[in-house]
Amino acid sequence: MPEQTDDRISIITGDITTQHVDAIVNAANPMLLGGGGVDGAIHRAAGSALREECRTLGGCRTGEAKITKGYNLPARFVIHTVGPVWRDGRRGEDDLLAACYRNSLALAELSGVKTIAFPAISTGAYGFPFERAARIAVRTVRKFISAHPSMERVVFLCHGEEAYRIYCETLEKDRADHPETSLAEAIAAHLLMIETSHNIRIRNREEIVQRIAPAVKNSTQALSFGISLNTWVAVSGMTGDVTVPDRVLLQMLEQLKKT
Repeated sequence: MPEQTDDRISIITGDITTQHVDAIVNAANPMLLGGGGVDGAIHRAAGSALREECRTLGGCRTGEAKITKGYNLPARFVIHTVGPVWRDGRRGEDDLLAACYRNSLALAELSGVKTIAFPAISTGAYGFPFERAARIAVRTVRKFISAHPSMERVVFLCHGEEAYRIYCETLEKDRADHPETSLAEAIAAHLLMIETSHNIRIRNREEIVQRIAPAVKNSTQALSFGISLNTWVAVSGMTGDVTVPDRVLLQMLEQLKKT
């Protein structure tokens, strides 16, 4: 099946242990010492050194995440997160599953990870309903990356054609239901391109997304903002770490109001 891509999100079928990304996420058990399914496959592919490092971490609580090296895996890191066991949906399962994705992404960003691959957390032996889990995964990831331009690509690894179909449909529906997130993602993508083009790092990029995205009405305006900011960076001759001044953002917000 072809890769389905939406901005910085990719949906593919395949083996998570073979992915050439900065980090893969392990749907781990609380002891972090390996198990069945994805957990066991990752430990087998990484080698015994992964288990030895995991022994030093003191386990992991549901919804939280911890990071290790990738050892024999193509990925440099493994981020271990413990998903909730499905009971009846009234015991905070949704919030805990969202926390798995959110905390994994936050830990990845702190570790300099720019590309990351997720399995369908909690949908195997833990029994979380698949479509419900996919909605939570897609919504949480899209919200996070819309405010975090440094995360260049998030991959959802699907096991089988039916899982792939559900994720693709879920992503399409989330885009339709939450167009504001798509615009925030567009602003974040423009910031990333500016950073790459000028070899700079914008310190206040999250603030920029949060301030500009609500003022943007469509992708054309998002592009217009990107062009304006790119021009300002080029003319200013900025290098290294850059903070876009408040006065510049106010000027651009005023320009957006006139278009």
